[in-house]
Amino acid sequence: MKRILAATLGLVFAGTVAFASPSVDYTPGAVTVELGSTLNSTFNGKGAINDSVDGKSGFKYAVAAGLGDNLALQYKGGHFVSEEFSGMGHTVHGISDLHEINFLYRVTPEISVVTGWLQNKVSYNTFVNEAKVSGMHFGVVGSKKLDDKYSLFAAYIAGKESLFWEAGISYKIGQDTYFNVSYAEREFRDVDLRPIGSPVGAQEDYKLKGISCVVSSKL
Repeated sequence: MKRILAATLGLVFAGTVAFASPSVDYTPGAVTVELGSTLNSTFNGKGAINDSVDGKSGFKYAVAAGLGDNLALQYKGGHFVSEEFSGMGHTVHGISDLHEINFLYRVTPEISVVTGWLQNKVSYNTFVNEAKVSGMHFGVVGSKKLDDKYSLFAAYIAGKESLFWEAGISYKIGQDTYFNVSYAEREFRDVDLRPIGSPVGAQEDYKLKGISCVVSSKL
């Protein structure tokens, strides 16, 4: 049971993504789309359950619409699956689904503030009840153009039970298309999972670290 709970909770963090790339366009009606995944993801559980598990597969996506007056609306999503392993006499895996809705306000050409809402749902075959973590988060994102092709970018977003930060580099591969690579960490605190048939759950803190690769393009 310890490994089952740890593996499932670890998937919460497979949603680590390139949160802010230099390609988001704040022009009214401009639409930017992103698609990618995370490589070599690992997580650590801290608390009564201490274990680790690797991610197997997954994808992430985002759509940002410019609203004008230095404001943009963004939706982000991700779906991830863990490696299979033996637990409770079964071959099992976990699934994580992450959703975010954010407003970005550009304070300067290089810095934007972010406010939004996120929800992550974790399911694990039929052995653990679906766990849900949701709430508001706030933070700042920024980018620094190095030359006509390369830019650096970073983000720090925090909520009551969540924390996300990343730093990376963006490479312009087309007129309105970018390839973004970053190192990122995502944390969730006081995650409550309850095994099927158990009257009590287990609260844990978890962190995921990984390399995020995302292609971003303006439509």
